[in-house]
Amino acid sequence: MYRTSLALLLAFMLSSSIFAQTANPYDGNWKLKFDGPRTAALEGTVVVKGEGGTWNLDLTGQSRNACFKHEAPIAVESATAEELVFKVNRSKVLAGCEDPTMKFKKVDDKTLKLEARDGRIFTLTRQ
Repeated sequence: MYRTSLALLLAFMLSSSIFAQTANPYDGNWKLKFDGPRTAALEGTVVVKGEGGTWNLDLTGQSRNACFKHEAPIAVESATAEELVFKVNRSKVLAGCEDPTMKFKKVDDKTLKLEARDGRIFTLTRQ
């Protein structure tokens, strides 16, 4: 009887700690905008759902690179009060495409920014 009660108590504690984890503070729909020295202003959407989501650019007639023309899944690597880091898994949609890691810094509750090495500035705005 004691072992059964102890096992049930332990199982309850483990399951409740799993459910007690906080949700990703960046869950939701985001409008993506970016511009750079060699690119025209581009827009798209990012959807964050827990540890995953999607990345989608609106490239109507703007890019010949097939890697950028498809919606791609994202894998959230970290979501803290200061930043959101995720990998855009383009290679899961089209073999041979690169999978960049995006590190957005929080500006305010509705805005995240990333400045790439090449000078492009990416902005996510919560929808």
